[in-house]
Amino acid sequence: MSHYQPATFPVDLTVERGLLKDVLRAILHTILFHRVFANIKPKDMDILNITIPIIDDPEIEKLVEEKIAVFAKAVDANPQSKGQIGVMFYEKRTKRAWFSSTSSEVCWEQWGITLNVVTNINEKDKQRSIKNMEKALSALFLNILRTVNEHKDHIPPITTSDGNPFPYQIVIPTTNDTWGSMFKRILDTSASSSPSI
Repeated sequence: MSHYQPATFPVDLTVERGLLKDVLRAILHTILFHRVFANIKPKDMDILNITIPIIDDPEIEKLVEEKIAVFAKAVDANPQSKGQIGVMFYEKRTKRAWFSSTSSEVCWEQWGITLNVVTNINEKDKQRSIKNMEKALSALFLNILRTVNEHKDHIPPITTSDGNPFPYQIVIPTTNDTWGSMFKRILDTSASSSPSI
């Protein structure tokens, strides 16, 4: 087990319930667009008068949609209307011994996304909330872009020519998990299990 500490980037946003899935989709795709180091085909996604680049890949879209559905269900079951989801990137490491070698996956970066969900019944409040969310989302996308451009030193060297050199995982904590306990549990088991791609 490694005691390596991955770079951690928190994301916190208040979201109008009707736009929860679209906003989460945009955030996940933005992070993946900037951290999947494979040959990608970009395409545009529009959300609240903002256009962002995303990866045009059916497998990524399927994974994101599955996680959004689980996340939305968890938020609907939560009386606090707050949900958390994490995106983790791994490096494959091989440790060689005299007559054998073992491989493990070490997390080098994690994004902890917390969404506070609000429901406005009044149309005026709803429009104000959406306007505020558009500003916050625009600032968030710029912050993600700034973060990925400024924090590069922790990215491991690419040592393979295979597709995506860094596996990733999108995780949703259980109701008993906190951010710290969820990430610790996943980091402790990452050496023995393969993350979802």
